[in-house]
Amino acid sequence: MVSSLSLTLVYQRCFPISGGMSDNSNTLVDANWRRGTGIGFSEFNLTVPWATAGVLIATALDLNTQLKWRWCYIIGTIYGAVSLLGTLLFYFPPSRPQYDFEKSRMQELVELDWIGFVLYTVGLTITMIGLTWAGSPSHPWRSASTIAPIVVGVLTLAACFIYDFTLAKNPFFPLPVFKLVIFEVISVFVAGMIFYSMAGLLPQATMYCFTNDPMEIGWVQLPNGFGQLFFGGLVCLFMGKLGHLKLQVIVMLVLQTVFVGLYAAVVPSNRAAWMAFQFFGNGPFTLLTLVCYVLVGLNVPLRHIGVASGLIGTFRSAGGAFGNAIFNTILHSVSGREVPKRLAEVVFWNDLPSSILAELIPAALQNADGIPGAFDAFDLSADVQSQVALAVRDSYAYAFRMVFYSTIPFGVIAIIGACFIKDASQYLTNHTAVQMQREGVLGKASVAERAPESPKAAQVESGAGSDNSAAFSKTQ
Repeated sequence: MVSSLSLTLVYQRCFPISGGMSDNSNTLVDANWRRGTGIGFSEFNLTVPWATAGVLIATALDLNTQLKWRWCYIIGTIYGAVSLLGTLLFYFPPSRPQYDFEKSRMQELVELDWIGFVLYTVGLTITMIGLTWAGSPSHPWRSASTIAPIVVGVLTLAACFIYDFTLAKNPFFPLPVFKLVIFEVISVFVAGMIFYSMAGLLPQATMYCFTNDPMEIGWVQLPNGFGQLFFGGLVCLFMGKLGHLKLQVIVMLVLQTVFVGLYAAVVPSNRAAWMAFQFFGNGPFTLLTLVCYVLVGLNVPLRHIGVASGLIGTFRSAGGAFGNAIFNTILHSVSGREVPKRLAEVVFWNDLPSSILAELIPAALQNADGIPGAFDAFDLSADVQSQVALAVRDSYAYAFRMVFYSTIPFGVIAIIGACFIKDASQYLTNHTAVQMQREGVLGKASVAERAPESPKAAQVESGAGSDNSAAFSKTQ
């Protein structure tokens, strides 16, 4: 994930219109007020059926086909090939949106901010290592092996931004652009922290707290997928009609923060509420992200759209990386403490020998995972087996509650930050920022590739002279 974040920035530096194809290009080649409709339609095609019923489909493929989980990669390869072919045949953006006709692609590549690239990649990687190790038996939170990588990683990331803001000639993170999108970045970073970590944790919570039947887990996760379809694939179609883009971000963040926190109130006792809350807890993330793409597309001059969109995509995924590390660490730390403690109580109250505990813990976890015959090696009555299973369930329910509670402060920070986003609803007009050079491989050329007649013309055509770049000019 870390390498993909860095390569995203490299790509969007070299190809600012095409980078982030489904989100970025659709925000530019349509009228401003229809940008949400364009990316909403793209999101609809992404979510149906794969994101909507992803857990259920993957489980069904694994249980009922000879190739099992391999189908997930085979289907992805097929879709990737079709998408690549469609892009080659029908997508012809301006090849020089920044009007840098005097530079070759190789020259642009050489002039990239490689120092910032290395500092960012190394800093993020080292930080992730420390956060992932933290709390494990061999790496306690207070150990040098945990503290050192976190401190070194954070300092390296700080060095990256200090260098880019002060010394870099062609920075990955230009300070004027960063100032314009900082609150959108905060919003998607925190939203990504919660969403991407929950994507992996919620099926686990379903397994440990409600059912270990694989198909039932898939059905329980369906509201999660339908929430993404509703907010990202349907509500997003009316983004321009609804307007009030800043308010949309705030409302989505409030929904995500409240309902993810409410997960803690329903595990492990209320399966219906657990399913319903996922619709509102995970669904808003998609619309929130797409609105932020539209906001930066309207607030940032066209010549910087690649960098701005790259920042949104990069920090959204970086938030996911941090969230996975932090929330999984909390889960494993708490469950690793609670499971032995609660199983020890079961052993004590049933007058079982304490020596059995060391072997009972892994057997109890295997039973929770749905492995048949996990207790066959023990002479335990059905009642004791039920108590052991209940102790594991309650241990994980408590651990997941701690995870859900820990998301709330981050959500509050994101909501406060979103209140300072510069609304761009006034730019939802009929203006179209970019026109394709050709309407398909056999289509008629619509925009001639040409050099601007003067530097002033280049400035106007690249967006620097437009109304929505006034704020940018003031920050330089």
